[in-house]
Amino acid sequence: MRGRREGVLVRRCWRPAVWLLLSLLVSVLLVAMSVLLRHDAHHTQTPAVPRYEVQLVNGQGRCEGRVEVRSGGGGAWGTVCDDDWDMVDANVVCRQLDCGLAMAVGTSSQFGQGSGAIWLDNVDCTGGETDLSQCGSLGWAVHNCYHYEDVAVFCRGNQVILQGRGPQRHTTPATGVLALRDGAIQLVGGRDRCQGRVEVFYRGSWGTVCDDDWGLRNAEVVCRQIQCGRAVSALRNSYFGYGRGEILLDNVNCTGNELMLSRCYSLGWGTNNCGHHEDASVICASSGLTTPPPPANTESMNVWPLEGGRGFFPFTNLTPVANGTLPVTQTTETTTTTTQAQRAQRRIRVVNGNSSCAGRVEVSYATIWGTVCDDDWDMTNARVVCRQLGCGTAIAAKGLAFYGYGEGPILMDNVDCLGTELDLGTCFHLGWGQHNCGHHEDAGVICAPPSLSITGREFVANRSVSNGQTPNEGAVRLVAGLHQCEGRVEMFSGSEWGTVCDDAWDIPDAQVVCNQLGCGEAVVARPEAFFGPGAGPILLDNLKCRGDEASLQGCSHIAWDVHNCDHSEDAGVTCSMS
Repeated sequence: MRGRREGVLVRRCWRPAVWLLLSLLVSVLLVAMSVLLRHDAHHTQTPAVPRYEVQLVNGQGRCEGRVEVRSGGGGAWGTVCDDDWDMVDANVVCRQLDCGLAMAVGTSSQFGQGSGAIWLDNVDCTGGETDLSQCGSLGWAVHNCYHYEDVAVFCRGNQVILQGRGPQRHTTPATGVLALRDGAIQLVGGRDRCQGRVEVFYRGSWGTVCDDDWGLRNAEVVCRQIQCGRAVSALRNSYFGYGRGEILLDNVNCTGNELMLSRCYSLGWGTNNCGHHEDASVICASSGLTTPPPPANTESMNVWPLEGGRGFFPFTNLTPVANGTLPVTQTTETTTTTTQAQRAQRRIRVVNGNSSCAGRVEVSYATIWGTVCDDDWDMTNARVVCRQLGCGTAIAAKGLAFYGYGEGPILMDNVDCLGTELDLGTCFHLGWGQHNCGHHEDAGVICAPPSLSITGREFVANRSVSNGQTPNEGAVRLVAGLHQCEGRVEMFSGSEWGTVCDDAWDIPDAQVVCNQLGCGEAVVARPEAFFGPGAGPILLDNLKCRGDEASLQGCSHIAWDVHNCDHSEDAGVTCSMS
């Protein structure tokens, strides 16, 4: 009996051990199968979209410069075209580079034109992407661009300025403790400390000055404050490149007698409606590149950029011309009449366009070809050019080197035609060779072919409203054009009409307007208040239409009434009327 009981006890002790061993084996098998399944799933997943590598080149740090991309697998670097490029796209680049937020969108005028391939065009990001490859585009290497359209970006994370490349930062010489107090001035981007982009010190950091109302009286105060003599030129449109940081002053209006720029009237510290493309600059008499010193009346002093860089040759004896009185430019004397032979030497041409009636405007004077600055460039001037070329009616007056940068001298500036002239040279202008421009401001035109003439009368077109009834929400109208199918775009919202900002404004956006008004195909999408500045609210900004939407309300855009624009950026269109 005793032996039988011991056998039963042994069997009872082994049973739990066997079950425990079996449980462990099953667990090991399950873990092994799970690992194998995960491994197989990893290898059968759809390959991810290859990540584009991005770099910014030719800047003063890794967080600013011309945008270049290459495929994630390596290969050659290439550029990105500026079609549809805006701050939303720029923010994706800055985020991908771990450079914070985008501060401004630049162009090839700041960081030079690229070479080799143009890899991306019509980039269209929504803003939430972490990689440029996640944004829409025409496709890798599909574009219709040139390298003068290469985009650039300024990111907020760019805090370090690298020495040894590009223009150096010339700071106002210290005068006791005042150099570090609010209102101190430095000029940046020029070839010496007495010329460059105006920057002001306020609460521990440097910022720029907007060029709204910027003139020689303001420049006089700047030059006096930094002990650089009289002002030679007050320059606009970020002549010495885009600044960074805050825009600290806007609508500065000095009497000319102030000791510091910050004591002049302005909107107040940090209050502005500008972008860095409007940074103000000056050239003072003590700059080594503006000798001999200017005369007492600096209003007539302008400069001619030398080839290959921002050197300057002064013209101090030129006078504005009008009604056919054209001075011959010499260093010792000015002749106020022009012979018929000299008039015959003046010719005109358009280059870099897609026809003989569209392109950058170039004029010839004394056997030398040069460009025309876009200051005051408008449709009246364009009509004279088109007539002189033997083309049809003027369709557009283009600025900001729309057809690329020219070469050689800038021969005309502040052209102001009456519209009846047969020769652009007989219109009012500052004088041959007198200007305060760079080739990033070269003027261009688009003319109708000789067989096509668009006629009409000036009136306000409001195709969306009839019989005095209140317009529907989202109705559009075109204002101040030459016919019912062109003008400044205005939209009705709430109880009033407002305008549309030209940021990202292009042909697909214009096509929606033309369709909405029954005006046929869009011919030109016109930026920069081409038909004059509007009034009232700016309702839409950063529109991105496909072109087939029923109205502008159906297009992608940032929130209503949210924008960084003023009425100098009101969008317009010209439709075909067919």
